[in-house]
Amino acid sequence: MKKQSVLALFLVLLLFGCVEERTVSVSGYETIESISGMDLTADGINDVLSYSYRSIPIDQPAAISMARTVSVAPFSYSYVISSYGDPADLAGANAAIQEFDSARKQAESTCTGRLQFAPASCTDSASCLQNCRSDYCTIAKKSAGDSLGRELLDFRDKSAEMDRITAELLATQALPSQAEKEQYISKIVRIMALSSDLSYNNIFNARTYNLCAPPDLRLNKLQEAAGKVGTVQISADRYRYRVAEVVTGGGGAEHIFLFVQDTPPIVLNIDELSVDIDSGIIYQRIPLKLGWENVELNAQKKILTYDFTSPDKPEETLMSRWSNPSVNERNVKFLGIFDAVASNPLVALFLGISKSIFMLFYSLGAGYYAALGSAAAFLLYAILFVVFLLTVLYHTLRAYIDRKVIKEYLTEKMGPPITDWKNYVGMGIILIALSLMLGALYIRPAEMGTFDLATIQIRLTSDILGSITSLMFVFGAYTVYLVAEDRLKGLIFGETYYHAKGATKEENLAAISNLKLLTGNLKSRVETLSKVGMDVKEEYAVLIAVPVERLEQLIDMGKQNTAKSLIDFHMERIEAMDKGLEQKVRIMEESWPVWNSEIEKALDQSEEVSVESLVSIPMQWREWAVSKFISEHRGRALVLEENRIKRRKVSMENLVSTSLAEIKRAGLAESSIILQGNKALSNTFSKGNATVGVVLFLKLIGYTKAISKKFGEEEMRRFVIMGRKSAAVCLPDGGTTPLLFTERTRLKELMEEWKKRITEPG
Repeated sequence: MKKQSVLALFLVLLLFGCVEERTVSVSGYETIESISGMDLTADGINDVLSYSYRSIPIDQPAAISMARTVSVAPFSYSYVISSYGDPADLAGANAAIQEFDSARKQAESTCTGRLQFAPASCTDSASCLQNCRSDYCTIAKKSAGDSLGRELLDFRDKSAEMDRITAELLATQALPSQAEKEQYISKIVRIMALSSDLSYNNIFNARTYNLCAPPDLRLNKLQEAAGKVGTVQISADRYRYRVAEVVTGGGGAEHIFLFVQDTPPIVLNIDELSVDIDSGIIYQRIPLKLGWENVELNAQKKILTYDFTSPDKPEETLMSRWSNPSVNERNVKFLGIFDAVASNPLVALFLGISKSIFMLFYSLGAGYYAALGSAAAFLLYAILFVVFLLTVLYHTLRAYIDRKVIKEYLTEKMGPPITDWKNYVGMGIILIALSLMLGALYIRPAEMGTFDLATIQIRLTSDILGSITSLMFVFGAYTVYLVAEDRLKGLIFGETYYHAKGATKEENLAAISNLKLLTGNLKSRVETLSKVGMDVKEEYAVLIAVPVERLEQLIDMGKQNTAKSLIDFHMERIEAMDKGLEQKVRIMEESWPVWNSEIEKALDQSEEVSVESLVSIPMQWREWAVSKFISEHRGRALVLEENRIKRRKVSMENLVSTSLAEIKRAGLAESSIILQGNKALSNTFSKGNATVGVVLFLKLIGYTKAISKKFGEEEMRRFVIMGRKSAAVCLPDGGTTPLLFTERTRLKELMEEWKKRITEPG
């Protein structure tokens, strides 16, 4: 009844419009409003381009809109050296490099000072975010969240690499050989790539974070330095596209969430492994789709970013083919309703009491999370008690309307009593005691702080063990509440309540028999799938965890209600797992042709293939796919060793012997003669006929070769001898010449099997 009450309450909330969802549909391509650029090489041509697109209205009453900006800069350069200076002008090259480096470092120093950012303390995105302490960073954090930390880390990494390479260049004393000159130039080109890519890091992008002015990157000085060593032509060969969806508006009293999906132009050649989406969880490879879910507009500006690299140079005709994004807006009014409900005097009274309970337990040394569990347990008690009273009132009215005896009707409808209440109380006390112990001794200390929903939510999501401690207290209190509610029912309904019919032994025995049958069948299936390489460890763990003996003990002990609850629980798990297994099998069967092609292609390119390199095959399916591929291509003598697919070296004699044994076991071949040159590798004819069979086979080969030459063929490919019931086939492959005898109806099947095992390339 409690589940039904909660479901009914949820449906009522939905009917009153607690969640409003709408799709913002804008078809066609986006409109470019402006194009700006930066000339890094001082040749009059912009190296870095930034495209701003038309703003799309999302929610006009809430003044929410979204605009895309795409910045494109060279990501890597190629170079061609037509001649080398002899000797190289190192002094001139160093002077040009120092001029570039000085301007770069001055811009970076100005930026780090403005942001109060300490690059030395920046080791990952989280620490970078923490060490950016200016007001500018505080504002940007609200807009970008963790993505800002990634940009700061990228800034730190590229700056550090440029410092290292520059120091190596300036420390060079001489360049006596062409190889050393080429290495010197390659380092200069690497600095050009790093600085170009850094030029439109979102820290310097006025359309996104707008934290610092773009750095003064004098790439012409680097080109000049390279020219002091040789005649060099440098050109960009790859570009990084940085895409940002800038959402403005929101952050008011309403709780609005966006679901955004973007698709880059199909004509754009995107380097597949370069796609990097900040905080995004929507990703599809073919065709490329990516996006973000549950983006809460809790600030006046939200920035959603992703980037990728491409060999395609940005052009206006290409950039104008960017489709409008797909946007869903969800206004979760329930959170606003919660705020309104919390302001009600009666609700505020209960929240105040729960806060007092929290402070009491906290002051007694229970720890933050155990104290939080006690406060949540009180609210749970209050809610469950209200639900209990409403349930009693509902059934009382029903009994009155249906003209039934109220007490008997209530006794029937309120469910059976708890017969093993001591176990409930004992379990509740143990859980509460463990929660108090963990909270006081083992959980890292947490300041009491502000007792509000936002603070509680942040702490619970950032400390999993703390969340478990709070839940442990709540579940312990819940089991004790169930016993208390059961005692209250006894007081209301009298002694007759405790004689209400619960689950019977016969029903439980029938249910556990069904559970055994389902578990046994599923276990056999799991073991079969495991033999073909499918990862079923999780399913097997669930199956062996079904406590059949314990359930039978509970039935024998007379604890029928407890036994029924546990049987139902495990039955639900097994049935859900069965459906999940069906889905796994379907995925494997549908995807196998693609995975087979992927492994085939990889083996064509290399003698050994690492399983981890098969990126198109999901990790959980790779072992199964590799095992299936090896079993279906046994003629290649493949083996999986040290997580790599390798070609096993086997003698032709062993390969033929093994293959013949398996083919005969399958009933495909009756007898055979296998020649290697003029020597018999295998001969299954009887001892007296073996030599005669080889001699006749050699003569037959001679006749067929002569006939082949008359028809203009260089080599005999194969020949077939057909009888009324039997047939023989010769399938030479350069290594062996087999003559295989079989039933006429199975000739084609035999030929395909032999080719797969012996004559298959590889």
